[in-house]
Amino acid sequence: MTSRGVRRVAVARELGVDASVAFAWVADPRTHPRWIPLTVMATPAARGPEVGDRFTMVSGPRVGRTGRGFPDRMVVESLDRPSVAAGRTGSTRVRKLGPALLGEAGFDVVPLGRDRCRVVWWEEAYLAGPLPRGVTAPLVGLALRAMMHVSLRRLGGRLTAHR
Repeated sequence: MTSRGVRRVAVARELGVDASVAFAWVADPRTHPRWIPLTVMATPAARGPEVGDRFTMVSGPRVGRTGRGFPDRMVVESLDRPSVAAGRTGSTRVRKLGPALLGEAGFDVVPLGRDRCRVVWWEEAYLAGPLPRGVTAPLVGLALRAMMHVSLRRLGGRLTAHR
């Protein structure tokens, strides 16, 4: 558990690409609809992410056809690029602003040498509303874990196809 009483859900996957390539895909929300199922970006951005950027992702079973679904508003709070040469892990962290999900989420990209890295996607999310976060966080975590596994598998497929 974190200090705020919300459990961190984390899923990791090793990818056969350079850490900088993987980081570019996970840090930039514009790429997320390519590998996160049933998700679209509701707030188009002209550039890659920077600290302070706000964006909204919308997820749901019919979002691709209707644009309607579950909105997840976020702000980028930190962004540190990885370095294979320095052995530095890249990380990005966003704060979830509601209306339904609150908490934090991010990606860590660990260089494992040239053309290999480990991507760790983590979330500390809970439902906004009258129920305490200690009650909603485990339920949100179950759904997130399944979605994160599928998404990282899809990310691996997309990145190796682009090599």
